[in-house]
Amino acid sequence: MRFFTSRKPALLNFSLLLMFLAAWLLSYIMPALKGLLQEEHLFYGTVSHAAIPSVFGGSNIPFFDKTLFQINGDDQINFVLYASKEMLDDMSDWYSFAAVNAGDVPLEVSASRIDEKTFIVHSIASTDGELDFETLVMDYQVYYGFIGCSIVLAMMLASLVLFILWIVKKRR
Repeated sequence: MRFFTSRKPALLNFSLLLMFLAAWLLSYIMPALKGLLQEEHLFYGTVSHAAIPSVFGGSNIPFFDKTLFQINGDDQINFVLYASKEMLDDMSDWYSFAAVNAGDVPLEVSASRIDEKTFIVHSIASTDGELDFETLVMDYQVYYGFIGCSIVLAMMLASLVLFILWIVKKRR
């Protein structure tokens, strides 16, 4: 029973937990970061389908809360809109994905391709308003991407320190 009273297993367990949490957080941030490095494409059309993933929908947690939509009836291409609750509230004044006439409003979407079927939205505009590149990418995606990467780095460093302590610490 001495195994359970030692701190050595706790060091390894916390190290593995922090490593797992860092990888999980990085998996949510990575698509937006990858989208920053890709060339932008311009699309015109109307929204044919929109969805908010239910796991974190409406949580206002950066990169966890996102809106997925498709335009022009093309169900092979998905657009991912990372935006804060305030941005979506401002956007709802001129466009709402849940509105009855959402499929009738023409949109101009600037997005970068991150894989064959997925694009990250960098700006979106209609005849009544817009979310520009500066607001959506620079003030939101880059800012929270930096904060997220800092958190991931801190978690990985803490995990490494705990792992080294696990190796060095002697059992009683």
